Amino acid sequence: MKHHFKSTLLAGVVSLAAGMSSAQDEALPQTLFTNVHVFDGVNEARIENASVLVEGNLIKEISTDGIEAPNATMIDGGGRTLMPGMHDQHVHLLVFNPLSDGLRQNITPFHLGGVATIRSERILMNGFTTVRDLGGPAKSIARIIDTGMFPGPRIYSSEAFITQTSGHADFRKLNDRHPTLSGQGPSHWVDTDMSFIADGPEQIRMAVRENLRRGATQIKVMVSGGVTSEFDPLHSLQYQADEIQMAVMTAEQWGTYVTCHVFTEQAIRNCIDNGAKTVEHIPFLTKEAAEIMVEKQIMFATAVAPVYSVTTEQAEAFYTPASFAKWKSVRDAAANMIEVIQTTPGMIDLYTLGTDLINNWDQTLEQDKKMNDEFKYLHEAKFKPFDILRMATSNGARMNRLTGLNNPYQDGPLGVVEEGAYADLLLVDGNPLEDILLLADPDPNLKVIMKDGVIYKNTLD
Repeated sequence: MKHHFKSTLLAGVVSLAAGMSSAQDEALPQTLFTNVHVFDGVNEARIENASVLVEGNLIKEISTDGIEAPNATMIDGGGRTLMPGMHDQHVHLLVFNPLSDGLRQNITPFHLGGVATIRSERILMNGFTTVRDLGGPAKSIARIIDTGMFPGPRIYSSEAFITQTSGHADFRKLNDRHPTLSGQGPSHWVDTDMSFIADGPEQIRMAVRENLRRGATQIKVMVSGGVTSEFDPLHSLQYQADEIQMAVMTAEQWGTYVTCHVFTEQAIRNCIDNGAKTVEHIPFLTKEAAEIMVEKQIMFATAVAPVYSVTTEQAEAFYTPASFAKWKSVRDAAANMIEVIQTTPGMIDLYTLGTDLINNWDQTLEQDKKMNDEFKYLHEAKFKPFDILRMATSNGARMNRLTGLNNPYQDGPLGVVEEGAYADLLLVDGNPLEDILLLADPDPNLKVIMKDGVIYKNTLD
């Protein structure tokens, strides 16, 4: 009898829990998209005349036979294209033009945070529901967004750049002291929050661990010269094998990966031979390096917008003479890079869209309008719309899955429209598989923007 009482009580608890779970499921808000053609992020053929049911923050059902959801908010797509929210895999929410004296002398972290919060909403309104931030303390902005305090994209943050002395993220001016050689430590917030100057495996190990402590999902290291840095030529090879290996090993102990800022073939090899999983920029890509990337499945973002978004005259006015010369050589090399990517089988599968747009702080909001110009430049470079769409959706999501258990978004896949995926969705006025330039002008052409099941824009009415 006693045993029967326990069983009955247990059954009652289980029944009550099941009832509560059912009630909670029923309470989840639903949105039903009808009369849409679905680009799922993976397949070139759209799912024609479909309905898509969103429940809570996930996609619950996709059907071409209609879906019964009497309590759902109804959105008639009117024959438009429903597609995944887009990924920008190379952004800097909290970095402005380091050539400007104002970055170190006149801008505070509060300044950066305020503008970055505004930028986050604008980036979401451009259709980018996920971004990978590759330098700067963006986890702070991610927390604000993820708690629902302010609209913005999902953020995969690298936290502070990791650079060698006189590397691409050594933002010091000529007469600024060295934080280690001076024996006094960093004297500026840029050197404690934005960028870590780390030389040798031991310092690099500490820098990686500090970034992971701050919430980094992946690690970014500088392994070649760059355009906006003053004291490193493009050909300079930064970090030695044991230093890169230490960054990789330390990141792998947390189950995540290292990505590298690289320009030259030697820098690309230096990274991937020592364990990096992704690379950025690669303007001086060679056929040989591309084939190795395919063999080892090294994903990448090129960020062509900074190269093509300004005229030569504008670049000359914007950059210092030394940086302009570097910019010009990168621009001259870009066409060959694109040809190598297009003619090397398998490279398109590894390509992710990234914009890497920076400017002086008071011009940053104008720069954000240029994010979607990446579609224009890729179109002009003769990439197929389907391949461009994959770069901006499922390819970017696949890159972010390299973060493993550090992935802050574990409830479902991103970058796709499938049952169980996150409800990050765009309703496009037209068919981007036929006209990719629809995405270059998001204001009129993105009729609905949903992220995490929440509608942030709906101009159908």
